[in-house]
Amino acid sequence: MINLILFRRLIRGHRIRLAVGLAVVVIWSLLFPVIYKAFQDSIAGKPIPPGAGNFSTLAGTISVGFIHPISIALFGILSAGLTVGALSGERQRGTLELLLSRPLSRRKILLTMLLEGWVGAAFVSLAYIIGTILGTQIAGVTDQLAFEQLPILWAYGALFWGMFATIAIATTSSFDNTAPSMAITVSFIMANYIIEVIGSFWDVVEPYQYLSLFNHFSPVDLLNGTVDSSAALLFGIVAVLAAGWALYIFPRRDLAAPN
Repeated sequence: MINLILFRRLIRGHRIRLAVGLAVVVIWSLLFPVIYKAFQDSIAGKPIPPGAGNFSTLAGTISVGFIHPISIALFGILSAGLTVGALSGERQRGTLELLLSRPLSRRKILLTMLLEGWVGAAFVSLAYIIGTILGTQIAGVTDQLAFEQLPILWAYGALFWGMFATIAIATTSSFDNTAPSMAITVSFIMANYIIEVIGSFWDVVEPYQYLSLFNHFSPVDLLNGTVDSSAALLFGIVAVLAAGWALYIFPRRDLAAPN
């Protein structure tokens, strides 16, 4: 299914990005339990102020951090960012022909590159959870963290961003340079996020929030144990469709000279 030598080469090529990015995710995620504790201390003995929203609970605060724009950028870089230029980047550099001259099928190359994106999604989701645990220990609120729900949060996070990594591999399979595949992938992620954000405060858009994939990813529900398992099915279907397109189009492409 995959080629381990190629996989190691891909990981080695992205090792600095992965190491630095995962460290940043850990530091970023540990801030939210600390913010929650500071917020609770500031309103101790007072009514919860209007607009406090998710910051009134630890699960809600962690959820805010999970879907914060900075988190989305970090998660995207360490998942979809690993695959969005995988094939088109090799094509653009003129090294894809050399890779294809090896006794490797196009499907095996594609699946190996896709695996790297899923590994990145799994690692970045794990890094966020590790940072969250460290943050709760620093803030002294570990008793409020639902540790038994953390594996589920990790799995959904890995699936959610693995889905976007699969969409990225589908776009990179379709073009000869990175620019269009990057533009389509980033635009797709941002369009989903914008629909979710705008729908949360604009009544006109609210009925269409369900069209956003972010609307079906709810870390606070995962931590509270009230998640709708149909979300995992949706993410899986989108990933399978994207992978199906990549596996269909890339083996059939006529790869002319690099642009």
